[in-house]
Amino acid sequence: MLKIKQLATEESKLQNGATLLYTPISTAPRLAFSMFLPGGNLLDSVPGLSDMVDRLLMKGTATRTQEQISIEIDGLTLEVDTDTKRDYTAIHATMLEEDLDASFELIADFFYNATFSEFEREKQKVSGEVMMDLDSPKSRASDQFMRRIFQDGAYGTVGSLILEHLPKMDSLDVVKAHYHGAFNPKNLIVSVAGNISADKVARVIERYFPADERPVSVISPALESRICGLTIERDEVITFPRDDSSQAHIYKGWLMPNARHEDFGAISVLNTILGGAGLSSRLFLELRDKQGLAYNVRSTYESYRFKGLFYLYIGTEPNNKDKCLKGFIVEVGKLVDIPVGEQELEDAKRNILGRRSVFLETAHQQANYIGANYTLGRSLADIERVPAQIEAVTAADIQRVAQTYLTKPALTSIVGPSRIL
Repeated sequence: MLKIKQLATEESKLQNGATLLYTPISTAPRLAFSMFLPGGNLLDSVPGLSDMVDRLLMKGTATRTQEQISIEIDGLTLEVDTDTKRDYTAIHATMLEEDLDASFELIADFFYNATFSEFEREKQKVSGEVMMDLDSPKSRASDQFMRRIFQDGAYGTVGSLILEHLPKMDSLDVVKAHYHGAFNPKNLIVSVAGNISADKVARVIERYFPADERPVSVISPALESRICGLTIERDEVITFPRDDSSQAHIYKGWLMPNARHEDFGAISVLNTILGGAGLSSRLFLELRDKQGLAYNVRSTYESYRFKGLFYLYIGTEPNNKDKCLKGFIVEVGKLVDIPVGEQELEDAKRNILGRRSVFLETAHQQANYIGANYTLGRSLADIERVPAQIEAVTAADIQRVAQTYLTKPALTSIVGPSRIL
């Protein structure tokens, strides 16, 4: 029997308004912090604004140049990076306890005092990077799929949408207004894992991130309602011709419930069976191994705070486009019509729980996993129940969620030579 890793995380509210999620790991050689600011692209007044802030955050403060920041990081045991997602912006850091104060003083400096002096240059870099990325047929297919399925909204903040709106980021004041509203300790969710006391962590956070009376940016109820209400009214196919492409790239997907929905476990197992388990998944075995249609084929399930997404992808020789689309229909139809076998179901559960155990081996991974899930609206009890959710999934559950979600209208995105479109 697979041993499930238990996460002994404690939650507390700090005096500065931040939330602390503390996971003791006595064997961890370094401390790991993941600091989450809920909102991410959901707070953008201009699509891509939070991504721009992310890119500029560590490129100079009122007291440090980018070079000085890099030199200080190299002189500490500190490893630090930033990341912006649909639902949050995060600062991830690992360090030795002896460098705790120096590391947090540095992190607090770019949390509060970033100057964004490289703003205009960074806009040019973003423009060039996006255009280069969209030159890839696969990236173009993914871009138009994500943008269309989320109807140009916050969850559809992709390269082409950012590129179109870059001219609207015409003032550094726009960037700073977003920064000052989002980067507030009252917004902070700090997930820490390692061999240190919770009291010491709390004192350090409260010292370097004091209470801030500035207004805090929040996700508007109207935006939340709009995202929750997104639907695909009818089957739709969107295409983009690329006559220089030797492959056809196909995405097909359905909107799903949010990360906290009761069907999360069943959809996760369904995804593993259909295409999420790599070489052993049905799409791989049928469309690649048996029919020889695919260079690459998979399914993916992504769950966000207010919505979810399930999609299939295949890269194929252009003349096989119709066979691949039919293959998608056939394999999804099997899940709708035929209960999965007991062994296949158990193998899928072991695959999910095994990968989870491997993923949570380090303090950094635990801090990130717990903080990200909490930011998506899961309580600590919810996070702890995820393995039990997976274990409880039955063949009837798989068939039910397939019938509930995968029989609804879907969006298909295809990029390839114009003769097949």
